Formats: sequence, structure tokens, C-alpha cells
Amino acid sequence: MVDSRFYKRLGPLSLLELLDGLDVDIPEGQFCDMMITNAAPVDLAVASDISFLDGKGAAKKAATCGAGACFVTTKNAEYIAKAGVLPLISQYPQADFSVVLGRLYDALKYKSGTNQSFKDVNIGRGVVIGDNAQIGSGTQIGPNTVIGPGVVIGNNCDIGANVVIEFSVIGNNSKINHGAVLGGAGFGVAKSADGAMDIPHIGIVEIGDNVSIGCITTIDRAMFGSTRIGDGSKLDNGIQIAHNVKVGKHCMFAGHVGIAGSCNIGDGVIMGGRAGLPDHTNVGDGAMLVANAGPIRDVPAGEVWGGQPATPVREQLRQLSAIRRLVKAQTKPSQKTKPVPKPKPKPSS
Repeated sequence: MVDSRFYKRLGPLSLLELLDGLDVDIPEGQFCDMMITNAAPVDLAVASDISFLDGKGAAKKAATCGAGACFVTTKNAEYIAKAGVLPLISQYPQADFSVVLGRLYDALKYKSGTNQSFKDVNIGRGVVIGDNAQIGSGTQIGPNTVIGPGVVIGNNCDIGANVVIEFSVIGNNSKINHGAVLGGAGFGVAKSADGAMDIPHIGIVEIGDNVSIGCITTIDRAMFGSTRIGDGSKLDNGIQIAHNVKVGKHCMFAGHVGIAGSCNIGDGVIMGGRAGLPDHTNVGDGAMLVANAGPIRDVPAGEVWGGQPATPVREQLRQLSAIRRLVKAQTKPSQKTKPVPKPKPKPSS
């Protein structure tokens, strides 16, 4: 699951080594002398993996867990035990899992020395290229750009100035404009006994062929797996794509679009300026979100939504028409009545 082009595996390690210093309880009579090779999400873990389980739907998620051991809260321990997985009972399962991630993996580092030589690649001044990076022929890279270790860039790509590309695989004929950042750690934060802590991200970014990414746009790498932008998609300036987002083919996003983690966006989706999606939202093929749209539920394929919270635009127009008719009915002038004559003044005595 972890891409060896970008990360070094430090395992296998014994479970006792991984749990050293963590405040974790193990049910009486259970043994923890197993060896752990990898960490994985609860739905993808196998017997040599360690995982964590927290949040909603714990019972359903636990039923399919195949990990060797899993961090859980006390109330979820029975679900994991029923699945034949060793429960590691913790007050902060995700935080302890984050510590273990740092013990199992290490991101490859930049090394001092000269850049590699690449055939038919135009490299600007001040460019830094990490070890084992691959850059296709016909690609040009602007000044002061940083290409991380193991990064793959296809043929005939145009990489602007001051771009940072790490933990990423980019297809052919793609354009990354000035100041974009690809492969930075996502905004993953876990609650711990000492407050909030950052969760290590050991995934990657995948960019398809013929993709355009605007200036100062950021695409975060996944916690596990990949954040993906499909072939032919066009992203404007100043866009934020969070970890584990999947964007389909031939999508178009205007400036300042913001997409939170683990959203799934179909092919041919259009998002207007400053439209945004909350985490785990699905958008169907060919849907459109107008400028400033903010849906709080899934958007079906082919529909046009707007507003905050966003709803179908046709529905909004019907509601607006009904409101106008209601206001018009309430403000109709009342029927004319004869004026009441004023009393005549009394004659003075």
C-alpha cells in the first residue's frame, strides 16, 4: 500500500516495540508478541497490519477488519474482538495510531549534491531535484522549482517557477503553473492527551494526462492511497484539494474552489468560483455547482446546484417565484372606500 518510491519501510517490528510508551490496554489473556509489517485503514488491513477504529459505524467497520491488531476505544473493543482482531484499547485511538505510523515509515529525504541529468528536459535556474526522480522528454521546469525524491513527471509537461512537487506521479502533457504545491501533507489532526497532533500522511498524489493546475493551487497527498486528478481536468488559480479526494476526467474548477478530504467527484463536473464541498461528499458525473455553492449532501449526476446550503437551482427558482407571488398578494392595494367627510366647524357665538 505504501509507495516505496517515496517512503522507506522500517518494519517489520514487534507489536511490543510499536506500543512502547503508549497508554494502551490489552485484554487479559491476549498476547502481543506478533510482528507488524504495515499500517492500513480498517477496511483494507490484513493480518500483518495494524489499524485503528473510531467514529460512527464502528460495529459495521469492525466486521470486515482483517488486521492483526487495532486501536479502539473501550466501547468498540468488543466489535474488534468478535472479528478476531487484537483490540488495543486507547483513549485516543487515532493519535496512538499516528505515533505508530511514524515508527513504521519514513519519508525519503533530499540529499546534498548536484541534480541528475535528464535527456531533452529544460531545467531553469535554482531547480532542486531529489534522488530517483523521473522526468520525461520535452518537459520544461521553471526557476526555483523543487521536485522531490521519487517524483515521476511525464513527457512534454510544463512546470512553472516556484512550484513544489513531492510524493507525486504526473502524466503526460500536463501543466503546473507558478507557485502550485503538489503532495504536501493533508490537514489530518488527531486529538491526544497533549492536545491536537498532526497525523502522518503516507500516500501520494496522482495527476493524469493533459491536466492544467493553476497558480498557487494546492493538492494534498493522501493519508493512505492517493489523491487523484483525472485526465483532462482543468483547475484554476488558488484552489485547495484536500487529502484522498478523487476528481474524475475533464472536470473544470474555477478559482478558490475548496474540496475537503475524501470527496469523490465524477467526470465532467463543473464548479464555479468559491464553491466548496465538505468531507466525504460525492458529486455525480456532469453535475454543476454554481459560484459560492456549498452543498451539505451528495449532488446527483447531471444536476445544477447553487446556494448555501446548496440545492437544485430549479428548486430555488420555484421557491423564489412562490415567494414573489406571496409578497405580491400581501401588498395589493385595498378596495377604494368613500372618504369620510370632515365635520364642519361650529359657528362662533
